[in-house]
Amino acid sequence: MNAIILGRELARKRREAGLSQAQVAARMGTTQGAVSRIETGRVVPGVDVVDRYARAVGSVVPIYFGASDVPAPQERRRRVERVLGADPFNPWDRDPTPAEERSLLADGLTRERFES
Repeated sequence: MNAIILGRELARKRREAGLSQAQVAARMGTTQGAVSRIETGRVVPGVDVVDRYARAVGSVVPIYFGASDVPAPQERRRRVERVLGADPFNPWDRDPTPAEERSLLADGLTRERFES
């Protein structure tokens, strides 16, 4: 289980409990920003932090080691096409904001790449 998958699971548990990030943070004795970083997978929480989080939301949080929850690139593509259709998506077609442009370029997703 990687940090992103764990974060998504924790966020799901929080929403099921009907709590905001700020409420979970208060129960854990931390900040809303720390909870956000955990839920988005930007940090890998220790087992003690996951335990505090689970207690704060009043839920059991199973953690799996050694299993790969991340699908292979071909499987991800198949899933995306099943949901969005086979038409190619060009993020440049929707006139991205300057911040989105910087993000696309930082990821190597140039206009030329989508036009070819």
